[in-house]
Amino acid sequence: MPPLPINLTAVPIAFINAVLKNENEDNDRNTNSSKAQQNKLLTSYAEKEIIFACIQRIDDKIRDIKAEVYRIILNRQDIFIKLYNESTFLRDKIDAVFTEIDNVSREINDSEVGMKPKLITALQENRIIMREVHSTRYMVETLEYLIEVQNSAKLFHEYLTQGRIEEAAASITNMDRLLESPPIQTDQKIHIFEKLKEQLATMKEILDQSLDDLLTESISFQKLEDDTSGVILTILSSVQNSDSPTLLTSVFTSLSEIGSINVQLSRLKKNVMKYLIIPLLKNRDSFGASFKVDDFKSMLYIGPNLDDTSTVDKDQDGVFTHLITVFRFIYMFIFGGLDPVKKEAVISPFATQYASTFGRFISHDLRDAVINEYLSHAIPMETSEFKQFEQVADAVKRFQTEMRRMGFMRSTSGEEGEERTLGAYVAKVDVHFTIKKRDKLLEIGRNIMLDSIFDSLIITEDSNDANENSNRKINDNSVENYSKVENNLEINQSYKDESINSTQDNNPNEGWEVDWDEAWNDDDNWDGANKQNELPGETNAHDPEVVKEPERYSISVKSKQLIDLTISTLNEAQNLNAKSGIRLYHATLVLFDLYRAIMPVYHSNSFTNVPTLAMLFHNDCIWLADQIIIIQDQFINSLLPQENNESEDFEFKILYNDMANKLRDLGNEWYDIQLEKQKSVLKEFLDEMDGVQLTANEERFETCQQAMNKVMYTTKHLSKILKDVLRPSEYYIILGTLINSVLTIMIENLEDLYDISEEESHQLNLIYSMLFPLEEIFRKNGPNKIENHVKNWKKFCYITDILEFSLANIMDKFRSAELNWFTSKELEGLICALFADTTLREQSLQEIRRGHPVPKN
Repeated sequence: MPPLPINLTAVPIAFINAVLKNENEDNDRNTNSSKAQQNKLLTSYAEKEIIFACIQRIDDKIRDIKAEVYRIILNRQDIFIKLYNESTFLRDKIDAVFTEIDNVSREINDSEVGMKPKLITALQENRIIMREVHSTRYMVETLEYLIEVQNSAKLFHEYLTQGRIEEAAASITNMDRLLESPPIQTDQKIHIFEKLKEQLATMKEILDQSLDDLLTESISFQKLEDDTSGVILTILSSVQNSDSPTLLTSVFTSLSEIGSINVQLSRLKKNVMKYLIIPLLKNRDSFGASFKVDDFKSMLYIGPNLDDTSTVDKDQDGVFTHLITVFRFIYMFIFGGLDPVKKEAVISPFATQYASTFGRFISHDLRDAVINEYLSHAIPMETSEFKQFEQVADAVKRFQTEMRRMGFMRSTSGEEGEERTLGAYVAKVDVHFTIKKRDKLLEIGRNIMLDSIFDSLIITEDSNDANENSNRKINDNSVENYSKVENNLEINQSYKDESINSTQDNNPNEGWEVDWDEAWNDDDNWDGANKQNELPGETNAHDPEVVKEPERYSISVKSKQLIDLTISTLNEAQNLNAKSGIRLYHATLVLFDLYRAIMPVYHSNSFTNVPTLAMLFHNDCIWLADQIIIIQDQFINSLLPQENNESEDFEFKILYNDMANKLRDLGNEWYDIQLEKQKSVLKEFLDEMDGVQLTANEERFETCQQAMNKVMYTTKHLSKILKDVLRPSEYYIILGTLINSVLTIMIENLEDLYDISEEESHQLNLIYSMLFPLEEIFRKNGPNKIENHVKNWKKFCYITDILEFSLANIMDKFRSAELNWFTSKELEGLICALFADTTLREQSLQEIRRGHPVPKN
């Protein structure tokens, strides 16, 4: 196979590169540590990437040549071996190449004179030089930065010494800006940075204190030493600072520059409120505000006896006129100033900005103070005063307009912002009126309820109405018109909680004999009318609810006052819009809820122990219930809105039905409580007898007699004190119930006896007969006879007679159907106890057991 043609110029180079492969690999292994050192040296420099890119391209080229030579030799291996063995020239050339390779390798890789070590050394020297250059540049920049910082500090002290506070503040701002972005690496700046910040903080403190001193000297509040309690605010437009005067405007500019303006304006706000606004509002009837200007000094005076020639126009409401004067003074002379040449007020370009910030601080406190100290008192108490309040509302609008013009108030946008203004407050005068009216109503009502004096009034009603009312049910037809009731009110008497004790507490424990010559029915306001209405016979004898007498009873003045308050409040409500009017109606409901809560709790002890007050309270509740129903009829549709808005779930009707029911229930509850209390008292007296047995014994007889005297005294006392309080219907009913409870116990005590001697029968007759004078409490004829209200009266009278009757008399009464009040068993027990066991008694008992005879018509 003929040899392939070979490029003579390319083969030696390719061959050399191919041959050098193994040697380079050996050299690489020998220089691994040196390469690692090279990489370490080049790590921090940008040249590393460039150098390695060049080396990479060389390596890639060498690998390509090696691969090509290796391919050529491999493809022509036989020819290459043959030529190498036969050709001396080729062999010499190859040897020369090997020698040249060794030389090249030595020149490149030799540790002392090789190119690579020299390159590494050069790179190391370059790195050192670059580091020194970088360090030098960093030091120059740092020194320049520190010089600039220190120049700011130096300028600050120079400006401060010269009294140029605005430039001093600018120096602090510049130094603060420099410290925000220093050209110093983070890991190296900590120590020096802390020192610089401490220096800046010290500078700020020095300037802040200097500005505070200037403000204190420029703005001073002084209370007058006289008795007027007046205050003078003095403003100096410029003060002497170091060698030159300092303008007040420069002070505020400097405070704004260093960020301390808010602190000083907040402090100024507190002093303005304390020394100017609050005294002016609290003494609004006698205090005013005026100011005057004298060279570099302006003075604001707050106090009485003002000069009528004020520097501001007066409006119809002096309070807001003087408030405008105060804020105009602040705007012109604190945030403004005086021209040192023209001696005129000059408004600072930043005055509006300062006024806005100051207004933000003072707006909330100012609004609350004006409302609490003035507007809340100016809110009308009567609807007739609404016209006069319009002047106040107009003054508020003018005040807000002027405050916005000066910048103290910002123009609000949206309902939320507007809600916090004085204008929003006065715009809701109807709401505040209802709240004020409600609070006053409840305050007056509460004072009435807590009064311990119970003055009473007499009320007279028609008999037909009285019949209906005695059932204590709501019936609008039975309630008189309020004006008619009012015309029939008469001052009766007064009761005091602490001056009346319970009935049993007032009774002595001995001397129970009753003066029977004393009339039971005292002269009173309705006794004559009762006599005129006495009916012959026993008409309606079995219908205790039918009463033909005029109803005259007492109520306390408290209830009359509460009704007057309610009517007055609802009359005011008619002059308001529907929603505000209905709120006042709800206030009257709260008034009666308060009545139901306070009266039975606060006066509980009196109502429990004083029967008169308990029944007076009962009457009050019933009468109040009747009157609010009348009021309901008169006002039920008086608060209907002029325009129906179906989307609003709002009840616009005056309704007192539920409240009337609650009042009636409360009155009836205390009626029942007092009734049960008096029943308990009478029962305790009767329990002292421990039954009616052994009355033949003198000591037992006296014990029973004393108990009966107590019962009689208590009942008579109750009849006297309740007669002027209760309606006749209720008066007879409650006394009838009490007397009947006594008679029931006495009858049961007698029926419990199984053996009654003749002497005991006589003694018992005397004891039981002591209750007969109770009949004098009631009418002799007509519906208010005792039989109509005391269920067991007839039975008690007959049982007293039975004690003295013979057996024949008893049987005569039985056969004539007069003893139908007794059951057969009761008659049988009485006869067995009174009479000995004889044939006649047995015959009589047999007859009784057969039942009562039918009464003849």
